[in-house]
Amino acid sequence: MVIKITGCHFEGNGIGIKAPTSAKIDISGTSFKDNGKAMDIYVSASDLRHLGLPENTPQEYLQEVIEILQGQKGQPEEVQMKSIADSSLFKWLGHAASVSSIASGIIAFVQSL
Repeated sequence: MVIKITGCHFEGNGIGIKAPTSAKIDISGTSFKDNGKAMDIYVSASDLRHLGLPENTPQEYLQEVIEILQGQKGQPEEVQMKSIADSSLFKWLGHAASVSSIASGIIAFVQSL
């Protein structure tokens, strides 16, 4: 999906633009002023299913994992998997999830961002 935004002005909004990670965003000549957040990028329900996660997975837990992995680029997969296993996401999932089965998909997903 392509979202094209040209010559727009976002002012005084809670969130200027909200879009899924799968969207290709093309913005030009656009300004943001006094918004709570200029852009909110979230992981869509279909991406969550593809990753083997429940559709009600809290976005803040997934965002935490994304930020951790982005900070660990170039680290061995074992280090990244350990970080995911120690995250709020896996505490929330509990014993219902296998770290090895879900973590590799999340690592690949973050590398594609």
